[in-house]
Amino acid sequence: MRKIYILLVMLVCFSFARAQSEVSQDILDAFSENAPGVITANLNDNVELVINNYNDVFSRQQSTVIINDFFRKNRVSSFQVMHTGNKESAAFAICTMKSGKDSYRVYILTRKSGSKQFIQQLRIEPSYE
Repeated sequence: MRKIYILLVMLVCFSFARAQSEVSQDILDAFSENAPGVITANLNDNVELVINNYNDVFSRQQSTVIINDFFRKNRVSSFQVMHTGNKESAAFAICTMKSGKDSYRVYILTRKSGSKQFIQQLRIEPSYE
């Protein structure tokens, strides 16, 4: 009986640790709900952005302007998570997003600092599928 109890405790701890290292559901929901304010609230101090003609490392303030502009011009009609993964304090999600006739591939890389996840890299690129 004691072995089963220990096994259950280990399983629960492992599941909790894994869930903590995936990209936050709040961040993913912000894309499908067209809520750039939630996305920008979770940006790291410096963010690698690839959106439209922007492809560089930007400050949080610069990134906020770029992201808000993108979502103002591209209203999200669907958002789907295709793949997620993690390693140590980093997590990523690869997603597809539709806006009107346009389709995008979205890549989100987060790093955990303390109990909060910060977006370190965000790529929103046209998808030709």
